[in-house]
Parts: sequence; C-alpha cells; structure tokens
Amino acid sequence: MALKDLQEWLYGCAHCGTCKDVLNIFSPACPAGEKYQLESYFPSGKMLIARGIVNGILNLDDDDIRERIYACTGCLSCEQQCGVYHHQHIFETVQALRSEAVTQGSLNPAYMVMVESLKKDDNVFGKPKAERGDWAKGLKIKDAGKEKTDIVYHAGCMLSFEPDLWEVPRSAIKLLKAAGVDIGIMGAEESCCGGRAYEIGYDGEFTKYAEHFLETFNSLGVSSVVTSCSDGYSTFKKLYPKINIEMKFETQHMVEYLDELIKNKKLKLTKKVPLQVTYHDPCHLGRHLGEKGVYDAPRNVLKSVPGIRMVEMERNRENAWCCGAGAGVSQSNEELALWTANERLKEAKATGATALVTACSWCEKNFKDAVKKYGEDIEIYDVAEIACKAL
Repeated sequence: MALKDLQEWLYGCAHCGTCKDVLNIFSPACPAGEKYQLESYFPSGKMLIARGIVNGILNLDDDDIRERIYACTGCLSCEQQCGVYHHQHIFETVQALRSEAVTQGSLNPAYMVMVESLKKDDNVFGKPKAERGDWAKGLKIKDAGKEKTDIVYHAGCMLSFEPDLWEVPRSAIKLLKAAGVDIGIMGAEESCCGGRAYEIGYDGEFTKYAEHFLETFNSLGVSSVVTSCSDGYSTFKKLYPKINIEMKFETQHMVEYLDELIKNKKLKLTKKVPLQVTYHDPCHLGRHLGEKGVYDAPRNVLKSVPGIRMVEMERNRENAWCCGAGAGVSQSNEELALWTANERLKEAKATGATALVTACSWCEKNFKDAVKKYGEDIEIYDVAEIACKAL
C-alpha cells in the first residue's frame, strides 16, 4: 500500500501509547522502543514520522529517519494492543515507508546485499543455489520437480542454508515418512518465498518470487505445500492473495500437519522425552495471521510427546514477545535482534523450563545466537525436533 493511501491511519492514531505495552499485564510490547527508549522508535512515533514524510516535513534521505524505520521487527505486537485499528495499519505504514525509500533510492546497504543475493541465487544469505538441498542428503526423498508426489515440503531459506538448523527439516521429513506421507522436496530448485523482500520494501522482488512460486506448484499438481518456515507460511497465507494468480494447492505449517497426523492416529509418538519446556509463539505464525493465528497446534504436538512438561511464559500466544529477527532486523541491526532475543530467553528461564521450543527457523537461529552471546543456560528446539525424539 502506498503512503498516500494511508491518510486515515496516520491521522486516526491517537498517540495514546497502548501500543507500547501488553494490555492488562503492562509488560513491554515493542522491542525497538523498549531498547532505545525514544518515542521515535515506538510505533506511535513511527506513525508521526510517516505523517511528516507525507507532509514533506521529513525526508527519507535522512539517515536518522531511516534508522527508525528499519528498527522494526514487524512483530505486530503494537497492532495487537491498539484499540483504534486492531490487527492492521502500523506495519503496513512501516512497510510503505520502506518501499518509498527504495523507490527514492535511499537504500539500506544490508538490504541491498540481501536483494542482490536473491537475484543471483534465490536466497537472502549469499549462498550458492546449488547447495539449497544439501540438508536432505541421505534421506532418500523424492525430487518433486521430477517425480509425482502428493505433498511438497518447503524448507525455506534459513533451514536450507544454516547447517546448525538442518536437524529441523530432517526431523520433519522423518516424521512425515513415519506417518506414511507421500512427500517430496524441490531441492536445489526450491526458491525463496519472497516474504523478506516484501518486508524490507522491495515490492517488485516479492511479486517476482510470489508469481514464480505459485506458477511452479500449480504446474506440479501437488495437493499441498507443507513448511517449517513461519515467515514463508505467513507469506503464503497473507501476502500471496495480493498476487493475481489462483493458488491451486493448500498450504500448511508443519505443526498444523503434525497435529492433524497425530489426531488421526497416523503418527504415533511413543518414546519418553523427559524435558520441561516453554513454547515461544512466532510472530509470523501468530499475530501475522490475525484471527487465524496458529497457537494450539504446536502446543498439542508437544503435549502428545510422552515425558514433556509444558510451562507458559507470561507473554504468550497473541501477546508473545518477539524473537527479534523479523523484517530484516537480524541482517541490519544485530544488536537489536540479539538483545530482543535475550529478553525472551530470560523470560523463558523464569518459568523453570530447561528448553525453549518454537516453530520458526528465524526464531530458533536468533535464540541460539543470543545464547552464544549472552550465555543463558537453556536449550533451543523446533517442535519437529522434539517430536522426532519420541519416534
């Protein structure tokens, strides 16, 4: 959405400050605002910045202005708390500002590197496209581009290129095979969903990847695409409908599919896993999906694992604190990303849990990086990794 179309939102914001804290428990809601403690970093401040840009008072070629715009993880916690425009408007405004900055040529160097990598190798990490399927070596799984398959597993950029996380997609495939699912992957031919490009303001790149994804899987005739990437899943559900191409297949997040398989008794988890865990709700699997946020499925899967004891953090479900990695922040502002993650790790430790479990590869990577930096004594897992231990 263009800035010129946001006038109602810009002037409808009452600057009441409810976006800054979780309602009723008064715990911080905005990572950037909480870290920097300046109004311009809080959502209400960003709305004022947008108003200033629209009115020609502020300019996007100002480094300080762009720093505020890019210091947003896109977690949507502010929108969850807002009583004026619930579940909309604030990140749409931030994204419109980023898009306008790209249009004007006021670019963020970190994002320029990401986009060049997308153009060259279909991923945001600068890794060779040929290595995208290396995580699946030895699994004996169908190549969905060459063999007919009912379900395609989409790993996503992070799980494809981060060896420390390869156990997540490998666990997912083992679980699906154990349930007798006809599964395949695209391997080296898999590409980015384009969601990260959209969030950093590169609308054209997003459209290109969305069209490619839809056309590819429509032509394969698969019934469903299942992914462990919450960013990708949110992109499929929330952003792809903006593209004028019919999606002829279903999309499910891995935790939804596992929950379904367990309930239908197609997947049996029998081994005891003696762990006390707390679950972190990824923003893209929760708030980004509005009223269709996926909160119960991951908890159902964890509760079905013998020996697992679950405890909840104070900020959970739609009020969960962000991991800090979203909307390009982990690539452009590592300090903010890791500080935000560590705040969550401290909250997880306070529950008495020995492990934090999530369902997002970006969350898991950022939490693991924060453990290395700050030294919190807690293990980090994906839901699929825990479930696989029980096979």
